[in-house]
Amino acid sequence: MADMTLVIADKNYSLWPLSAWLCLRTAGLEFEEVLIRFTDPDRRAKMLEWGPTGRVPVLHHDGRVIWDSLAICEYVADLVPDARLWPVEAGARAVARAFSAQMHATGSTYPGAVRHIIFALDTNVRRRTAPVTPDPKVQESIDHLIAMWRRLRRQYGANGPFLLGHFTIADAMSAHLVNRLVTYAIAVPDDIAAYIDAMRAQPAMQRWIAEATAEDWILPSAEIEVAQSPTPA
Repeated sequence: MADMTLVIADKNYSLWPLSAWLCLRTAGLEFEEVLIRFTDPDRRAKMLEWGPTGRVPVLHHDGRVIWDSLAICEYVADLVPDARLWPVEAGARAVARAFSAQMHATGSTYPGAVRHIIFALDTNVRRRTAPVTPDPKVQESIDHLIAMWRRLRRQYGANGPFLLGHFTIADAMSAHLVNRLVTYAIAVPDDIAAYIDAMRAQPAMQRWIAEATAEDWILPSAEIEVAQSPTPA
């Protein structure tokens, strides 16, 4: 297979590069990794050298440039169908695609949209805080996310610990949210805690977490105290 390059940002602070990276690793593809730090003063210029949006991830392969995380995941699924990054059954595959697209739609403003989690709880893989009590809008989003995870697990997850049994793009698109719930010690039900444990134990995810933890630089904006609802007396 031709050389492949994935352009990402800090593993500790990245949002969408994680999903693409997990799919590439899970599919067993070899690729060069280019990491552009968020703290680089010419970060956007460097990112624009690799892709048209000045954002990451960007995948280069066989003369193709793919600059969206979900599109990269789809591309990997097409390259390596034996990795089963989408379910084989058509109904399950359609639901997994719909869920993944919903996770990707961070501009959505409907009640429960994951954008509220993303904007309130920064990605910071190695950080651990005291338990955070999210404000009501963020908690609504967390509750909605948990309900969606539960629905997928109940309908399609009988044959394994992931959302559709085996690891799929739906899990890859959930990975950054899994890490946020751990970072900020968000209280979750036991069945969701078991899913989080399975995700954090997935081999590619373990590697990302280890490499994120090993990064020795700081992004100050992702280290500030988290706003939260008052703790009930």
